[in-house]
Amino acid sequence: MDLQNYQRSLRRLLTGATPTADDPPYARALVGSNGLAVVREVIEFWRAHGLERFCVLSAGWLKRRGRFDAAVRRFVAADFSPDIAEAGHQFLQQLARDDDALVRALARFELALHETRLDPGQSRSMDWPCDPRPVLAEILDGQAAPTHEPVPHRVTVSRSLPGGYACGPIVTAASG
Repeated sequence: MDLQNYQRSLRRLLTGATPTADDPPYARALVGSNGLAVVREVIEFWRAHGLERFCVLSAGWLKRRGRFDAAVRRFVAADFSPDIAEAGHQFLQQLARDDDALVRALARFELALHETRLDPGQSRSMDWPCDPRPVLAEILDGQAAPTHEPVPHRVTVSRSLPGGYACGPIVTAASG
């Protein structure tokens, strides 16, 4: 077996996939071993550490909700980049498809912050299911915010805006 196929075999094992018939006996023997479990745990720990640093807002929110570890496990089980910036983008893109509308909005917001960070001419807009300010304050200040009123808000992210973003309620013909 050549090195490339051997590495693919090990990567499948590390992400929790089942070995194939073409995998070497050594790789097949690792299934269920303590050594493989330890390596997976170490990978998950370091990936979580990097994602916490790159995805500060989303990681903070998920941690406060007890969902961060499960989200990292799902992410590590998929194909991800070894580069933390690229992996951070991949993680936020995964969260932008979450079942929870608030998690989706927060991930899109954080992606927009990264995408507009260096160019004041860039802007991104996204809708939130509520006013994002109490949510962001809860993450950054560490104190529970009041119940989030389900009033949709539109948020625009741009370096040219004071504080980097602006938001306001979405006004529809029915609401005002």
